Amino acid sequence: MPAPREIILGIDQGTTNTKVLAIDRQGRVLGEASRPIATTSPAPGFVEQDAALMLANVLAAVRELFDRLALKPGEIVSLGIANQTETLVVWDRATNAPVMPAIVWQCRRGAEELQPLTSDDTRQLVRKRTGLDLDPTFTAAKLLWLTRHRPEIAQGLRDGRLRWGTVDSWLISALTEGQTYATEPGNASRTMLFDIERLSWDQELGTLFGLDLAAFPELRRSDAKFGATSERLLDARIPITGVLGDQQAALFGHGCYNERELKVTYGTGAFLWMNAGHTPPPAAGDGIIRTIAWQLDRPSYAYEGFVMYAGRILDWLSERLGLEGRGAAVAAQAEKAGSNAGVLLIPAFQGLASPWWQPDLRAALLGLSEATSQGHITHAGLEAICYQIRAVLEGIAGRSKLPLVKVDGGVTRSRYFTAMQASVLGVPLAVSATDAMTPFGAALMAGLGAGCWTSLDELRALPRASAIVEPDASKPYETSYGEWTKAVEFLIASYGRKKD
Repeated sequence: MPAPREIILGIDQGTTNTKVLAIDRQGRVLGEASRPIATTSPAPGFVEQDAALMLANVLAAVRELFDRLALKPGEIVSLGIANQTETLVVWDRATNAPVMPAIVWQCRRGAEELQPLTSDDTRQLVRKRTGLDLDPTFTAAKLLWLTRHRPEIAQGLRDGRLRWGTVDSWLISALTEGQTYATEPGNASRTMLFDIERLSWDQELGTLFGLDLAAFPELRRSDAKFGATSERLLDARIPITGVLGDQQAALFGHGCYNERELKVTYGTGAFLWMNAGHTPPPAAGDGIIRTIAWQLDRPSYAYEGFVMYAGRILDWLSERLGLEGRGAAVAAQAEKAGSNAGVLLIPAFQGLASPWWQPDLRAALLGLSEATSQGHITHAGLEAICYQIRAVLEGIAGRSKLPLVKVDGGVTRSRYFTAMQASVLGVPLAVSATDAMTPFGAALMAGLGAGCWTSLDELRALPRASAIVEPDASKPYETSYGEWTKAVEFLIASYGRKKD
């Protein structure tokens, strides 16, 4: 008689998709299901999603895996959640129904309300306590907007009829049908209301933002017990034993458990995260965030750098140059050209993020000649992604070389791009064979919380298929990188926002 299977589910509630991954105790991926989720923009700068659809997507994807893998409810040992961070959900405490669309992290609501708080003293206080920049991306700004523009919801939050939280808190509450109202430090650290040194909600920051909230989600460690799914929803009470933010989950999935281990996830933008150890790290450069990765017996901190345009550069080039095949066609054109022939692309289509933080800057294409070809421009586009990552890495780690950088995401399917990125950094890349590192990381955390594994050493030993791409010493990029950074500095000096 075969031994019963022990299956762990990892949920990734992202900005564009809901994914659910099933793994076994050996860390092998058994299957994956996904559902798209739309964003809407009811006004300029506003970005919303249907929070109820998030739950419906999770339930549908889990049921699909049950059917496809012939899983029995009793075979599911635990479930982990990873989620888009900063997004705000507000729901009714009694009915557990959302009372408004989720305000997505990309939404700029709250920018105007933050303006009176932009003194140097306030900025420094927020940065010291939370590790974050004073910015409407973060949840506190969205709550502040609600107090000014949705007084009926603000009143419900004051008297306790309504609950608020990031997407993890919403999904936990929804899946347990209101039995658990909780979060973990990694997600809490993205709200701009959490003291990352004391590991607690900060009432002074709440007062600073003019927030009067009857309740905050209970803080539990990332591998804690967060209740169990309602039997009515999934025909089983599946323990929820792991919760992480999405980029934190990818860092965990890559096995970056030691200080200075890092990963880069390339999507529309790119996120570079470096494990910063178990004590609050010192502040880094402009646009480099200090945050919490996760908390087990003790917290693990991280540095985050964000590149606004990565894969989106390739989409833009394919659209403007009429290349069919999108990113793959752009990479093929670049490889055929073999160089940029002096062309430089500064991809500030909506500003530059880390490490410059110049949201008002706009893009530039420099160095064109009559001999410039599509291939030279596409090559400059690939280089622009690589150069931004190098600039962020230098902002976090300085000029010291790291032994390895772990990477995942769509553009890493191009071997030409990954060889270029390795050469620009002068560091080997471990290119993940899967782009599902976020739900994989959520599943690993859940398995840790359920006792399937007992240590990070056991997790580190699990197989993670990847290819090592070495730098190519015959293709130095130092001169071109220097020219590119000078072009960025010129644009900022001429058109950018002056530093405080």
